[in-house]
Amino acid sequence: MFQRTTAINKLLALKKRKKIIQGGTWAGKTYGIIAIIIDYLIKNKGRKLTVVAETVPSIKGGALDNFIHIMMSTGRWMQSNYNATDRIYKFSNGSTIHFSSFDSVGKAQAAGKRTDLFINEAPYITYEIADALIMRTTGNIWIDFNPTHEFWAHTELMGNDDAEFLLLKYTDNEALPANIYNELMMKVEKAKTSSYWANWCRVYIDGEIGSLEGVIFDWKIIDTIPKEARLISGGIDFGYTNDPTAAVLFYKYNDTFIIDEVLYRTGMVNQEIYHHLKQWPIHWIADSAEPKSIQELSNSGLKVLPATKGADSVNYGIQLLQAEKIFVTSQSVNIIREMRYYSWDKDRQGNRTGKPIDNYNHAMDAVRYVALNNFNKNIGQYRIR
Repeated sequence: MFQRTTAINKLLALKKRKKIIQGGTWAGKTYGIIAIIIDYLIKNKGRKLTVVAETVPSIKGGALDNFIHIMMSTGRWMQSNYNATDRIYKFSNGSTIHFSSFDSVGKAQAAGKRTDLFINEAPYITYEIADALIMRTTGNIWIDFNPTHEFWAHTELMGNDDAEFLLLKYTDNEALPANIYNELMMKVEKAKTSSYWANWCRVYIDGEIGSLEGVIFDWKIIDTIPKEARLISGGIDFGYTNDPTAAVLFYKYNDTFIIDEVLYRTGMVNQEIYHHLKQWPIHWIADSAEPKSIQELSNSGLKVLPATKGADSVNYGIQLLQAEKIFVTSQSVNIIREMRYYSWDKDRQGNRTGKPIDNYNHAMDAVRYVALNNFNKNIGQYRIR
């Protein structure tokens, strides 16, 4: 059921061409913008609006999902009006909304002109691409983001005569589920003893600009896995109720490794995990703390080995991975999210504890298990089991 929130009312009050919306998690930024865009396109014929995010999976799992949900819940969705291949919806008055992603300035320029634009999760779009899109937009420009760090919206747009700024918080979203509110309050408690969580709360609860200090891995996104890449192993981190079961594939390509997400889901029993992973006849490296699950998967026919752990295995696995050139496929949305926030923990005084934060680590643990079992002590040398 659609609910008009304080966040939506604040968004509706924005009048200037460039609308810069900064805020925390569950503040209702993207959902509210999409709701306003739908109403705008229905009331104004012949508009051409483009919604842009970093990757196609990001757009599908975010803004496009919100769009379809709102359209269906308000009885406006017509399947015949939607081109799923190109992700374009055409309203009866001729207005269109296109959900897209651009990985180069050239592609952004080639997409042509539009009347309106929404840049979603803007820090992950380069300024060069954003500027190419903005320069080809004649009307409204919406820009939203979690303020993990200062970026081009702050340095290039804010303060301009045609731009205005809005800060939203979870308190602006009356549709916030109670269990999510409880999760946020748990983070507030953690922030009392950890500078990492203090920074997290600053960004995702207060909606203020934070810092990316302490991020552990250096990596890049790759759209497709090259045909020459060789699948060498996979990693499994078990979960069930609160934590997901995560499974990743490792490919070797020249002097780099490519990581691909193939599973990230809660509530899965071992038989379901087996049926999902049996299509890859490789050696899987799984959490050795779950010998029963490893045995059950092995009995089903999956080639599963326990991760080789030892003293300080977490930091050693991180060290092995830091020595490599890492790419992550664009469809691996959960790995990308974890990579961005997997950081060294600090105490309240800002001193490193020597351990990574105990969060954003489900896919990361699966990745480490592969490194622990398949990378030699001479970092950078790989052996195939």
